[in-house]
Amino acid sequence: MNYLIPILVLGITATAAYFWGRRKNRWMSGFIAQETEEVLTPEDTHYVNIGGTIGYHFTYRLKAPFTEAKGTFTLLPRQSILYLPFSLLLGHRDRYFLTLFTDRPLLGEGHLVHEPYYRKLLRTIPNRAALTEERITCGGKSYVLLYDRKKIADRLKELASRLPDVEGLHHFCVYADNRNFYLFMEPVRGRIQRLLSALLPHLSSFFA
Repeated sequence: MNYLIPILVLGITATAAYFWGRRKNRWMSGFIAQETEEVLTPEDTHYVNIGGTIGYHFTYRLKAPFTEAKGTFTLLPRQSILYLPFSLLLGHRDRYFLTLFTDRPLLGEGHLVHEPYYRKLLRTIPNRAALTEERITCGGKSYVLLYDRKKIADRLKELASRLPDVEGLHHFCVYADNRNFYLFMEPVRGRIQRLLSALLPHLSSFFA
């Protein structure tokens, strides 16, 4: 009979964690969408759910000088008390990806990568061998700067110096070939709005 007590406790705990996790992820989805929309002020929005409370894909139609924004945010499985610890042990985190498209030509290709993530992100930079590499300090953190021309390096350094908060920023880049800007960060309440608000006014400096 005693074995029923641990099973009962586990069941109650798992159920409570499930509802808490769902509520937390829904709350996070709400502020992520709200903060992104407040800064980008899209003319039209479209969201596609990913697996319940795991996250969303989204597409925005934007005003000039941008044409479109595409993004994804994925959240930890907080609703699963059994899977969440393994997810954390594997290094999984809440993630936010945003790509801004423009019809304006861009100066070149450049990347600002948080150094601890550099090796993980190498495979996502196809042109890495053709880029010059530098280390810079931004907000007290070490970043790897990759660029194909000095103008891009200068613009990235200027941008980095103007960011009020780089906490959670893992990768920012500008791609001339695709005419887009890309951002990868951890979504924390208030941080998305602060970072996007600081980035957006300076993106025009990358226009050719």
